[in-house]
Amino acid sequence: MRILLCNDDGYQAEGIRTLASQLAAGGHVVTVVAPHTERSGQSHAMSFFQPLLVHRVERHLYAVHGTPADCVFLGLRALLAEEQPELVIVGINHGLNVGIDVNYSGTIGAATEASLLGFQSMAISMDVEPFRGKPDALSSAFQRTARLTVDLINRLHLLHWPSQELLSLNHPGIEPKGLIATHCRSCSIYIPHFERLVPQSSARDDLHVYIIGGSERISQQAGEQDVAAIQDGYATLSFLRAHQGSTANTSRIQAVLDSLLNPDATTE
Repeated sequence: MRILLCNDDGYQAEGIRTLASQLAAGGHVVTVVAPHTERSGQSHAMSFFQPLLVHRVERHLYAVHGTPADCVFLGLRALLAEEQPELVIVGINHGLNVGIDVNYSGTIGAATEASLLGFQSMAISMDVEPFRGKPDALSSAFQRTARLTVDLINRLHLLHWPSQELLSLNHPGIEPKGLIATHCRSCSIYIPHFERLVPQSSARDDLHVYIIGGSERISQQAGEQDVAAIQDGYATLSFLRAHQGSTANTSRIQAVLDSLLNPDATTE
């Protein structure tokens, strides 16, 4: 299978290198188009109307000075335009993408871009927190996640894959208890947090500096959501919508809109 591989941690990150190696060992033709440096938390941001430098590092490896979504767009529309991939994979991300975090994730954003362009796409994410300061254990965790990804790819033909939906695989890093289908809901695995930094100089009192980002995790949760399952040691698989469209509530606002043009109209 021809595969376009991207990430948001940069083309030199261990996760993407491990996955590229195992995909190639599995007989797949892999082209990596990934950010030059880490671009986590970029969501679906794209660098419109800005020059984007693309460095061909090796024959099938490109480093893009842009966002993860930029990488996917250029990979599909420019770099691989003559020989389109059959699947787009984004990962292995150095961190989970579960619950509300999918809204901020550059990994999910890149996979979303591929889906919107009409390609089947997968986002692969792994919990790295248990392996901080343990490089050998972290490498083994990436190997486990890559093997599961390759096994899953070999079974994709068994899935009913709706258009403009992407698959999101989250791996606990440790040997998982199993792989289960879960819903991605509004839960969060992290406690929302911000911190105000106190400047060394108090010469200006009109400037404030903050850092946004949760680092402390919420205690064990229950339910069928991906957050609870990953905390319980399972690998999870979910379909996510790529298209941000209107909802059923749109039809309910017409009466209010009518009253804007016809003040005599009554609203319920």
